[in-house]
Amino acid sequence: MSKFIHRFFISVLSVVIFSAILAGYTYLFSSGEQLGFGLLLGIYSFYTAPVFILGGIPATYIVDFFVKNRNTEVRTKLEAYCRNFALYALAGIAVAMVYSAITSLANGNFFFTLGDSLLSIVIGLAAAAVYYNISLLLQINWEKMKEQYEKEQQANESNF
Repeated sequence: MSKFIHRFFISVLSVVIFSAILAGYTYLFSSGEQLGFGLLLGIYSFYTAPVFILGGIPATYIVDFFVKNRNTEVRTKLEAYCRNFALYALAGIAVAMVYSAITSLANGNFFFTLGDSLLSIVIGLAAAAVYYNISLLLQINWEKMKEQYEKEQQANESNF
């Protein structure tokens, strides 16, 4: 599968999960029961899909290029996870800030308040967390794990 199609698939999954999280939060804590969870999910998906696809996919190419060309030694998987997550988080914040700037300018607001900036940062971090963890889950070779499990089951059966 090509890298773009793989990243596009991850973006679509991320849109659904991220929108479901936002819709759930709005439905439960922000009096969103007037609209319903399904409608909120549709609204959030409509607004987050272009950001994930048009902003997120190019940002992941940049982050992966930076990680690949940077020759830093990583001693543990946790260190690699933290480093890569930090880079994805920075990219997510940058994409969220650009999106906020575009929507603010389109609405006639030519300045950002502290609250708007912090909200953009939190949304960018959350979106990056969803995208990065889904991409890690999709890197797992499920077929190889299934074969290994079947071999272990056969070995256990032959021991009895």
